[in-house]
Amino acid sequence: MDDKRKKDYFEFLINEYDRGDARIQGEHPEDVKIAIDTFFRAGKILVDNPESGNIPTEYVDKLISTLAQYPEYHELVLELALIVSNGEGE
Repeated sequence: MDDKRKKDYFEFLINEYDRGDARIQGEHPEDVKIAIDTFFRAGKILVDNPESGNIPTEYVDKLISTLAQYPEYHELVLELALIVSNGEGE
């Protein structure tokens, strides 16, 4: 997927979540739900204010560190770490 399509899809997902048309599905620990919700809310700030450039690293760090506490999310943590290390989130 090219950068323009990734950006458009990111904005679509964030706006769907913000409107309540998309939500966190399934059973998850409360701290995981909070970390995901906070990350999406930070994403909405980025969508509304693209000049800010990136989601602040503390939101990404909190999401990854919260997910890393649970073995069932380790694969996702590795994928997110790879995205961050490859600079795909920039």
